[in-house]
Amino acid sequence: MGDDKYFTNSRPEMDQFLPMEIKNAIEFGCGEAIFLSRVKEKFQCEAWGVDIDQNSLMKAEVKIDRCLLGNADQILTELPNNYFDCLICNDFLEHIIDPADFLRKIAPKLNAGAYLISSIPNVRYCENVFELLIKKDWKYKEAGILDRTHLRFFTKKSVQRMVDDAGFKIVRIKGINRQGGLLGSLALMLFDIISLGTQTDMKYLQFGLIAQLRDPVV
Repeated sequence: MGDDKYFTNSRPEMDQFLPMEIKNAIEFGCGEAIFLSRVKEKFQCEAWGVDIDQNSLMKAEVKIDRCLLGNADQILTELPNNYFDCLICNDFLEHIIDPADFLRKIAPKLNAGAYLISSIPNVRYCENVFELLIKKDWKYKEAGILDRTHLRFFTKKSVQRMVDDAGFKIVRIKGINRQGGLLGSLALMLFDIISLGTQTDMKYLQFGLIAQLRDPVV
């Protein structure tokens, strides 16, 4: 990951996607567990954190109940079955080769009706589209949508399709972290009017979502 903010971001904008109750939560890509520790405090729940950065986990271990160092495939084998009722993947799924496969593989570790909370970058964000269409460029960066460690790119439709294919039902999904100054906001407003409101997703850097694990087909 190219930016220390990945490990220290508190993510208050994701609070709106939390369910009413959490007993056992696990966060992949927890960093220093700033968001996860707030979840633990709010719900008085057990909280497990997973990350590949050992220094971040050393800071996280004093805030949460258990820290696991390693990549997703390694950690999955260490998790108990039917245990977690909340899976948190903020800025995580875009960093792995097959996010839908990860969600399918972790499903046995979740309780029936468990929730997925996730934030995912929006590749259709206006600045990114501008660089692609006008500047004719696709330049990877240290952070942001074109973070050089991102392996997957998503639109709102593809996020919904991925989550559905993995066995989850979207409860709520919306754009978060709207960017840009006054001039950019006015330009987007004008574009929104011209496009009859069909391109509103381009205003947002990311999507936040809450989804619920569907009952398995018997």
